[in-house]
Amino acid sequence: MNYTENIERLKILLTGASTDVTITSDNEAEYKRLKSELNKSAKFQTNQPKEFKICFTLQEFRREMQAKGGYAERRKYINEIFYPLISDENSLLDSIEEIQQNVNFGHLNLLPQDIQQKGREMSEVYLYLYCIENSLRIFIEEIMKTETINIPRKVQETIDKLKKSEQESKYLPIRGNSDLFYCDFIELGKIIVGNWTIFGKYFPKQNEHWLNVMVDELYKIRCLVAHNSYVGKDERDALKVYYKSITAQLQL
Repeated sequence: MNYTENIERLKILLTGASTDVTITSDNEAEYKRLKSELNKSAKFQTNQPKEFKICFTLQEFRREMQAKGGYAERRKYINEIFYPLISDENSLLDSIEEIQQNVNFGHLNLLPQDIQQKGREMSEVYLYLYCIENSLRIFIEEIMKTETINIPRKVQETIDKLKKSEQESKYLPIRGNSDLFYCDFIELGKIIVGNWTIFGKYFPKQNEHWLNVMVDELYKIRCLVAHNSYVGKDERDALKVYYKSITAQLQL
C-alpha cells in the first residue's frame, strides 16, 4: 500500500479501537506494521500527533481516546489529528518518497540520501531568494506610485525580450501584472541604482556600491539554484544576512 492507503487504513483501525470495537492480536500487529511503514515518510514524522508517539498499542490508544468524551467526540478528534496527515497528499516530497519505495532501480542508487538531504536544504535557499526578490519588487512598485522612476534602457530591453518570448510560448504562465516580474536581481538592482537619488534615502546607511555587491552575490546564488547546483552553508547564511539587512535598511 502507498502512503495514502496506509493513512486511511490506520484511521479506520484507530476509529474502531476508540469506539470499543474488539481489538484482536491481528489488529495490534497491523497497527505496528502501519506505524513502521508510515514512519518512513517525512510528512508522517512531521505531522503525527502525540498519541502516535506515546501509544505503542491500540489498547493504549483506546485509553487515550476515552478521556476525550463519548464516541462522537472521539471520532471528531481523530478526524482532526488525521487532517494534517492526509491534506496536500500530492506534494512533491511525497511523490519522491513514493517513487523511492515503489520503483526498483536495481543495482543503481539513482537518488541517494545525501542528494535528498541537499534538496531539502536547497528548498530553504529558494524560499529566501523568492522572498528577497519579491520584496525588492514590491519595494520598487510602492515607490513608483509616488515617484517617477526611469527604467534603464538595457533593463527595458530585457523586459521587452521576455514579454515577446512569453507571447510565443503561450503554454507558459504569465509572470505577473507588472513589468517588474520580468526583472531578476540584476535588473531590479539596476533600477534602484539608476534612480539612486530617489531610492538612496530608503537606504540611509548604505550606498550604491553596497547594493551592487549584494545584488551580484544574490544573483550568483540564484544561478546556482537555477542550474540545480548545491549552495553551501556559507552562502545560505549569507542569504539570511542579506534579507535581514534589506528589511532593516528599508525605511518605508
